[in-house]
Amino acid sequence: MITIYGNLPQRVVRCLWALEELGMPYEQVSVPDKSNDAFRALNPAGKTPVLVDDDFVLTESCAINAYLSARSGGALMPDDIRGRARVEQWTDWAITEVEFHFTVMVREMRRAAGAGENPDQAVITSCLSQVSDTVALLEAHLAKGHDYVAGEAFSIGDINVCFPVAGIAGQIDMAPFPHVANWIARCQGRDAWQRVQSADESGLREI
Repeated sequence: MITIYGNLPQRVVRCLWALEELGMPYEQVSVPDKSNDAFRALNPAGKTPVLVDDDFVLTESCAINAYLSARSGGALMPDDIRGRARVEQWTDWAITEVEFHFTVMVREMRRAAGAGENPDQAVITSCLSQVSDTVALLEAHLAKGHDYVAGEAFSIGDINVCFPVAGIAGQIDMAPFPHVANWIARCQGRDAWQRVQSADESGLREI
């Protein structure tokens, strides 16, 4: 059985969503202390998620999702090479163009909280402005008649992209992005997403 390490609402959401969509049996393990030696032995970087499949250990949520799809015989991945390229394109975009700015903003908020200060509003404003600019690219893509990022079928690409875009949507003005808003609703309306969100983590085994 696959073991996935990590807790909501962190990036493990991507992997749990993929596992639920694929119907793969798995165990989720809670990681309350990412600095403990047992977890660091799995991922020296001390970050979740981490996947363990027999003797195979894999980190990075999007790499894990690509592995899960391949392990399932290519499920949730387009059959054609161009469709698969679109999955990779929008996945890379989500990591570099959305998550980057989101991460800078979150780190500034944590820094300020730790120092007992207010966050640097210039940093927050800059991050949100740049996120808005890049979400416009996804809006233009979906406005061409695409229901999902790689075409007309839901794919791993939608899981990878929806996680950060939905996470930041509440912080920006979404009025200019109706297609993105509808796409988020389609993705988050899926049963697999609902199961992940309603999961009770209180009884999870801990590392």
